[in-house]
Amino acid sequence: MSKSIVKEYLDILSVGILNEIKFHNIKFMKIGTLDKTFRIIDLLAQHSRGLRLSEMSAALGLPSSSIHHILSMLRTDDYVDQDSDNKRYRLGFKFLIVSSAILDHLDIRRTAYSHLRQLHQKVNENVNLTILRNGQVTFIDKIQKVGGLSLDTYLGFSTDPHAAGSGKVLLSELGRSEIEAIYRTKSLKAYGKNTITSMAQLMEELANVRKQGYAIDNEEYYEGVRCVAAPVRASSKIVAAVSVTGSIFTMTMERINKEIIRWVKDTAGRVSADLPK
Repeated sequence: MSKSIVKEYLDILSVGILNEIKFHNIKFMKIGTLDKTFRIIDLLAQHSRGLRLSEMSAALGLPSSSIHHILSMLRTDDYVDQDSDNKRYRLGFKFLIVSSAILDHLDIRRTAYSHLRQLHQKVNENVNLTILRNGQVTFIDKIQKVGGLSLDTYLGFSTDPHAAGSGKVLLSELGRSEIEAIYRTKSLKAYGKNTITSMAQLMEELANVRKQGYAIDNEEYYEGVRCVAAPVRASSKIVAAVSVTGSIFTMTMERINKEIIRWVKDTAGRVSADLPK
């Protein structure tokens, strides 16, 4: 089972959660039910537009009645919401509090924010801060371009690193065995028309990223979208990536080479300089 940022929060509180829920119409939750709850939350976290009960049942291989029972408990305290029109379930507003509690403890996010803001003012595109977690690239901060691209890369969003500019940066200094371990049970999935789908090609690309100090996602994750990313380091180790994402029409290769690469690398360098040594 994959572990989302939501799962991490629940893992941290796993000792206390059974006591906490006694205050909310739940007298007792067995470990099996708790595991199913985590799986439901993980699934909903991957589908920002929501899922119907039948879709969750098919995806998880669980009876609809079991899922409905758990969703009813989660809805009571706003952990899950249901659209009255299309009947889709989504994560509720309570998880905004959950995610904020986690993100507020990430020192790198606080250190980087002013630098990300300055970069956003320069580039006028989406600016992101990501980390590698459980073999996936996870978004821990984002500044959206007003009227710009609307992508599903919300805070806490996690995805395969091979198809993303920031993901390639985060993979770039791992050993081959570490990278192969990430993909031991899954293939290099094709997302966009230019996604890298072979390990040999990925290793070649990562060698280039190490050499040049940045990565470009040229319609590899989303068609019509480009991204430039550079590494953030603490004690010489890559701990995060700063990236800029935008339409191929505003992020032309000419503009990328002329100014965006320089701006992104400079921002990542300034964040690195401000991190504890």
